[in-house]
Amino acid sequence: MKPINAVEIRNSFTKFILNFVFLTAFSILCIFLFFAASDYEYALLDKKVKETEKLSSLRKDINTNFDRILVNFKELAIYRSYNAEELSKQGILLEDIQAANYKIKDLISKKPAPSVSFELYEKLNNNVGVMANLQDSLFTSRYNIQSYKEQLDDCLRATRSAASRIRNGSYGR
Repeated sequence: MKPINAVEIRNSFTKFILNFVFLTAFSILCIFLFFAASDYEYALLDKKVKETEKLSSLRKDINTNFDRILVNFKELAIYRSYNAEELSKQGILLEDIQAANYKIKDLISKKPAPSVSFELYEKLNNNVGVMANLQDSLFTSRYNIQSYKEQLDDCLRATRSAASRIRNGSYGR
């Protein structure tokens, strides 16, 4: 049997205790970092969810305004006669379309990051503006044509009345 060396045993126990303390501290640090990383991940996910909800809300507002514009365009298609009341209603509808279009343009400018869908919204927004201007121009042209037609009808009636009076001899006597 070998004699017991107290110095070696003490050194071995000291190394064992130091290694045990170091590994325990390292294990505790790893567990702490695991939970800290998961908290950080939750914070990042929460931030991403808020951005996504904001983007979803923005898109919902834009789609709502496009729906409002579509309804107004459908209402504009109903009007056929050219009296003052209908022209006033058409003007109000066109103003509502332009207001919704400007609101969409403002909402698009608030987009958080460039996106293909927002490029589509911009193109649709520009096309709606052109359509509204075209509708306004068409209504103005239709009103002018109707006005000229009524003036021509009035002139035709006056001419026929004058011709009938001349034939009957009521102007000369």
